[in-house]
Formats: sequence, C-alpha cells, structure tokens
Amino acid sequence: MQLDQNPFFRKPITPWYDSNLVCWGVVGFAFLVFIFALQGIYVVSSEAQFQGHLWFPSSLAVLSFLVAFKVLLRLNARKKNL
Repeated sequence: MQLDQNPFFRKPITPWYDSNLVCWGVVGFAFLVFIFALQGIYVVSSEAQFQGHLWFPSSLAVLSFLVAFKVLLRLNARKKNL
C-alpha cells in the first residue's frame, strides 16, 4: 500500500505575497489612498474650475475601498479556515 503524498491534514503553505502581514499592509495602504482620494474629492468640489475632474478622485476612492474590502474578506475567510 502506497503512502498518500498529499494528506489532507497538512496546513497549506501560503506564499509571502499572500501572508497575513502583507495583506494587512495592503489594507493599510488602501486606507491611506482612500483618505487621499477623499481629500481630492474635497478639493475638486470646492473649486468650480475642477468640477470636470471629479471622476478621478471618486474612482480612486471606490477602487481603494474595493481592494481593502476584498483583502479583508480574504483575511476573514482565512481566519475561519484555521
């Protein structure tokens, strides 16, 4: 009888770019980008000549929020699997 080469009781090895520390760093950086985008929205909305450029900080805020949310979901799912 051969031994199973891939037993299911082993803990999966996560690569360095998907480790908890790196994921928390990504969440922190996305939060800083979100704050920066909110400042951009404030500046754009205060100046009438910049109203045409409101799409850029708005899309930056939405995308950074989505990145942080997805990484937090990944961290939560990983925590539940342990």
